Amino acid sequence: MALRFVRTETLRTKGAYITGSDVRTSRFFVIAILLLLQRASPLAWAGEFDALRPALKARCYDCHSGSTVEGGLNLEQLGDDLRQPGLLAKWVRLHDRVAAGEMPPPDAPQFSPADKQALVARLSQVLISASAAQATTVIRRLNRIEYEHTLHDLLGIRTELRELLPEDGKAHGFDNIGEALDISPVQLQRYMEAAGKALDAAVSRDAPAESKIETLQFHTGRNEQYLGKSWTRRADGATVFFYDGNYPNIKVNEHRAAADGRYKFRIVAAAHNSPKPITFAVYLGPDSFNKSSTLHDYYDARPGDLQTFEFEGRLNRGDNIRLMIPHIRNNYNDVNNKADTFQGPGLAVMRIEIEGPLAEEFPGRGHKLRFGDLPAVDTGNPRHRNERWYRPNYQVTSEQPQADVARILPKFAEAAFRRPVTDADVQPYRSLAEAELSAGATFEQALRTAQIAVLCAPEFLYLIEPAGRLDDYALASRLSYFLWSSGPDADLLAVAGRGELQAPEVLEKQTERMLADPKAARFTKNFVGQWLNLREIDFTTPDKQLYPEFDEPLKFAMVRETEMFFQTVLDKNLSLLNFIDSDWTILNERLARHYGIAGVEGSAMRRVSLRPEDRRGGVLTHAAVLKVSANGTTTSPVVRGAYVLQRILGVEPPPPPPNVPGVEPDIRGATTLREQLAKHRSQDNCNSCHKQIDPPGFALESYDVTGAWRENYRSLGDKLPRPPKELWNGAQNVRWRIGPKVDPSGTTPDGEAFNDLTDYKSWLLARKNVPAYALAEKLATYASGRGTSFADRVELAQLTQTIAAKDYGFRDLVHAVVQSKIFRNK
Repeated sequence: MALRFVRTETLRTKGAYITGSDVRTSRFFVIAILLLLQRASPLAWAGEFDALRPALKARCYDCHSGSTVEGGLNLEQLGDDLRQPGLLAKWVRLHDRVAAGEMPPPDAPQFSPADKQALVARLSQVLISASAAQATTVIRRLNRIEYEHTLHDLLGIRTELRELLPEDGKAHGFDNIGEALDISPVQLQRYMEAAGKALDAAVSRDAPAESKIETLQFHTGRNEQYLGKSWTRRADGATVFFYDGNYPNIKVNEHRAAADGRYKFRIVAAAHNSPKPITFAVYLGPDSFNKSSTLHDYYDARPGDLQTFEFEGRLNRGDNIRLMIPHIRNNYNDVNNKADTFQGPGLAVMRIEIEGPLAEEFPGRGHKLRFGDLPAVDTGNPRHRNERWYRPNYQVTSEQPQADVARILPKFAEAAFRRPVTDADVQPYRSLAEAELSAGATFEQALRTAQIAVLCAPEFLYLIEPAGRLDDYALASRLSYFLWSSGPDADLLAVAGRGELQAPEVLEKQTERMLADPKAARFTKNFVGQWLNLREIDFTTPDKQLYPEFDEPLKFAMVRETEMFFQTVLDKNLSLLNFIDSDWTILNERLARHYGIAGVEGSAMRRVSLRPEDRRGGVLTHAAVLKVSANGTTTSPVVRGAYVLQRILGVEPPPPPPNVPGVEPDIRGATTLREQLAKHRSQDNCNSCHKQIDPPGFALESYDVTGAWRENYRSLGDKLPRPPKELWNGAQNVRWRIGPKVDPSGTTPDGEAFNDLTDYKSWLLARKNVPAYALAEKLATYASGRGTSFADRVELAQLTQTIAAKDYGFRDLVHAVVQSKIFRNK
């Protein structure tokens, strides 16, 4: 293999071009092109396949040739030029099924153990060679989450940028895979808009707003109309709220944040007429009908004396704070116009103090990066500055604009490109700024145009990694985007600059440092959100007639359980087998009540020990996982089984055969999906796949679409019995009925019967290396930004053996992936 660097004005992507004119600059793109000079020839492969075909013909052609083509696989016509699209994947599928004993089927002639071993070994060598020969260098673009984090960290801003950009493509389960991250001229235009917005937000134009303390109370202004009707005011001056806060909203309408920034909040409150704490939610953000505020957190107000709840949060100018009381269940007719005499529970709030905006660095980090030591000055007419109507016009100016451009742009480009830059690298952007100045632009406008071009350059938008072993700077970027979803910080770049990062002990030390940084929470959010599909938590909403107990606090706790569980396993280097089964989890009162676990009080998430009778343990019993693997009405063993195969066992289920209708659930309760699947599986072309897919799905049938335990399905059939109140799980006005009995039993692909999920998890844990290998492959894929190939299997198996010797420590696995050839090479 040889590596060649070419200079070009145009970067070819999937079906689109990015040209220099698109970013208003004529620059040279440095693109690494891998020339595969030594490929295994088709004739050499053909010779290998000639030796393999007699054994396949004797045992497989009866089902996979001529007019009999099961599973859409015709071995007689299956080519052996593995360069052809899709052909390598078919041979890999064949290899895996023979190796697993799935082919030939039991009623067909079998390979002897020696013949099977020889066939698999010979085919494996062919596939490794072909897979390695097809490896290509894919230039990976930053996805929109990485783009936003990178600009936030680079410029010290918190402006929302990702919503300006189109959704990213996904491959191999993740949205940071190079082959799925194409780009179009429209998308590049969006990048230009986002870059301009970020650069503008970084400018420190005037002195920071004076920090002050505002005290909000609810008995004045427009809120006065609700006193005595929906709210009441106690003798101590606190206002009491009896409704959840949807109407009337629990906020002070007259308040608006005066400036962008961080604020300190103090809420003085207590539970009213309640023997137990009242949980309230805090929302921060826009105060309008067309923009929604964001949930900040939940807090528990105890009965008795007033307590002070203090926290910090970010507000933009014009934002407000709003409270909600999610679990309050007072009847509207009992309270309306009778609030002063109502004796039910409520939340008493004396006041909300808002201090801010809190002092921050001035000028900010982004301003210094953009302009060096040049401040923003008021360029308005000095004769009018004492007039009441005067508004300052702050601009960054320069007495020597060309000299300042030459001084500032190299540092900006170096920070953006995540590596040192040369004069030749910077010259196109410098020329662009100078052209803007000559055309009459101000210094700030000219510099902005050039900096937008920098932030739309391939060196910023892409991780440009030439084929072969990564250099220190490329390795630093790959590591930081793996753990932080952002560019490397100054410490990491300094180590790379000294040429020390390749040393295993230095790389391990940097990995450990970065895992301890608060930015590593992004790894948990982004990896778990895609590995277990938690990003789709809002894709469906459970049917209110069947699952009336589902609410926002429950959904919030669901996601936090899985994220905090993952973080705990990572932080404490616990065995990754905890993801399969564990004797602990992370709960708060709302989620514990949903699980039927007593003794957990309050909204705070905390580690809770589990008993066998709790029927929990491992991520497969997490409510978030159970929700995203179901729709809003029913569960499907097929959908959940495919979920477990893909995400836990690392097996990609084949697509259903053509012309075979899907199985639709019967929510009226006449038949179960298991009964319908039994007929479906009786068809030969369906049974072979469902034999793999259905078992984990059947094992999970004891959990409904919200993750609650069940012994019967819920149904809307009118003639079925009503549930007793202890099954309502805190809901009111229950309309669902008790449907057919759940059967969570099944048979594993190797013929072992199980009664329920506990048995199935025991079967999985008896094969520890299977989920360990699958997770190692998922991590390697996410970390390297590319799908793993057949040629990577040897190293993935070695990684699995390495961590098996360390009791499957998950943090050890992260370190092992970082040290691997998969991670350190392109």
